[in-house]
Amino acid sequence: MRYNFKIIIALFVVLYAIITLLFFNFYRELAMKDARQEAFFVLDTMNAIRDYVSVVQRPLIEELKEKKMLARDFFDPRLLSSTYITRSIYDIQRLKKNINYDYKLVAYNPLNPAHEGNEFENEILDDFKEGKYQEYSRIIHENNAPYFFVGLPIRNSDTSCMQCHTSNSAPKRMIEQYHVIPSFDSKVGDVIAMITFKIPVFSILTYHVKEFMVGGAVMFIVFVVFILFLYKIYRSELRLQEKNKMLMMSQNRLASMGEMIGNISHQWRQPLAQVSSILINLELHSEKDKLTKEKLTQKIKEASEQLSFMSHTIDDFKNFFTPSTTKHEFSAQEVVSQAKRLLSASLEKYAIDVQVEIQDNFIRLGYRNEIVQVVINIMNNAKEAFLANVPERQERIIRIRAFLADTIPILTIENNAGNIDASLIGTIFDPYVTTKESGSGLGLYMSRMIAEKNGATLRVDNTDDGVIFTIIF
Repeated sequence: MRYNFKIIIALFVVLYAIITLLFFNFYRELAMKDARQEAFFVLDTMNAIRDYVSVVQRPLIEELKEKKMLARDFFDPRLLSSTYITRSIYDIQRLKKNINYDYKLVAYNPLNPAHEGNEFENEILDDFKEGKYQEYSRIIHENNAPYFFVGLPIRNSDTSCMQCHTSNSAPKRMIEQYHVIPSFDSKVGDVIAMITFKIPVFSILTYHVKEFMVGGAVMFIVFVVFILFLYKIYRSELRLQEKNKMLMMSQNRLASMGEMIGNISHQWRQPLAQVSSILINLELHSEKDKLTKEKLTQKIKEASEQLSFMSHTIDDFKNFFTPSTTKHEFSAQEVVSQAKRLLSASLEKYAIDVQVEIQDNFIRLGYRNEIVQVVINIMNNAKEAFLANVPERQERIIRIRAFLADTIPILTIENNAGNIDASLIGTIFDPYVTTKESGSGLGLYMSRMIAEKNGATLRVDNTDDGVIFTIIF
């Protein structure tokens, strides 16, 4: 896949978290909006009750007093005090419905000390009096907890209010009950108090917890389905990549086998010529009756040596092509020697000098034949570059070094067959990228894949007169 699937999942998780946060904020704002509407509904209802007491109920009481149906100094807060009545309604509602908001009246010089405001409430009341707000709402913090606070002003709506809140005109029974009657000292229409609504933010959010949970669950399911869809695509692409990799490995292996068959022919050409020469020599001695027992024994021994060499050559190639399923320890010397031995005849044919310098014969655990294949691929590429760029009369050198750099095992394969074009060197390990006219473009790609499979990295750099491949274990 072009991008790492884990990175894609991580990005989607981050995206899901961001959307969930936005989703939560949306429902939080919705909850706050609903709470504000509820608060204004409650406070408007309380104000309506206060207006009813002032406009209807209190004048009716005065009318009954005029008709002498009630005593002139009659006073009962249950009938005449709008503050008492609204507070009683709130208390009854709180007991019946277990409501979780707090309703309060805040006034200047209140008869009831419970209606005295704190510093914050008095500041809002002053702002109402100065006309800064027609209504007030915001989130406040009390005791390290957030609350949604709403306030509405109460105005002196009727001259009858002045009667009970002036010592000279207040009913006798009211004076007996409260002892001191503070004066309003205000005109009709002035702000004389405010009513407030306060509810914990947590309680507001619980109103919409069902919608939030349902919406969150739906969103989570959508994300899961989408990720599963991506995973299915990812798995399909992995299978396709695996098939492509197997195909490329097969192509590379067939190409390697073709090259190795050519190397076998080079390796066997000289021994076969030697055996043929021995047989001809034996035939000539036989025709001249000069074939002695000693001569026959000597020639048989020479032929056996050549055949043994050919047998070892076949074993080397057979071992190279035998796949290994378990990791084994191998040394740098073993890898370099086997690669050099397998290519020796071909390299000698084209006058390529292989110089080996094992400064540190480090030991690694892995698949030796696979690392040998990487070295062979690089050496074969060097051979092709020599044939294309370097005349036979010039020096053709491949230098192989094994050493430790700060305890890190490194194997370098350098040649003087000319540089790789700057436009290609960055993509030289990509599949089907080649500098050769007839190349498959798979050798270096597979070499890097094999190196990474064995826990190593493979890189290439241009030098003054060639290139250097570095295998870092």
